[in-house]
Amino acid sequence: MDRRSVRGVAPTPARAARPAYKCIECGYAPPRWLGRCPECQSWGSVEQSGAAASVRASSVAGPVTSPATPVTALSILPAAAQPTGVGELDRVLGGGLVPGVVVLLAGEPGGGKSTLLLEVAKQWTVDGKGRALVVSGEESGGQIRLRAERIGARHDQLFLAAENDLSAALGQV
Repeated sequence: MDRRSVRGVAPTPARAARPAYKCIECGYAPPRWLGRCPECQSWGSVEQSGAAASVRASSVAGPVTSPATPVTALSILPAAAQPTGVGELDRVLGGGLVPGVVVLLAGEPGGGKSTLLLEVAKQWTVDGKGRALVVSGEESGGQIRLRAERIGARHDQLFLAAENDLSAALGQV
């Protein structure tokens, strides 16, 4: 019998297990995912561990739906790149963004990644290509808005969200 129920206090329901994180370089266990371990300063070394990691990874990535195929056996589907309006980025991406393709933008803190993406989102909306959503995992909505104001990214089709949970960020799309 639970001691709390003896004193007349109902036991609290069990909490959902929180994901555990651990640095694979030094073993430090932060309370949440971090891009850089504060203990050993290693980038990209904090990973989700335990049973929650496999459940979360499978829920985000989804099941494998097709086996690996030799590259020569794959058909080529023509897809027109949509120019971003930022010339150098379009050049690097081979003409712009291709529908259905994910582009990972990485770099040192303060390197201008967020500003570049806000500029792309601004151009996208100004050019009338549709809505744009900018999600930041490290900055607050207020910080993103200040940057957006600074570069003139004010448009009713430009949406900002501060979210560091991938599932929640994908829910914004």
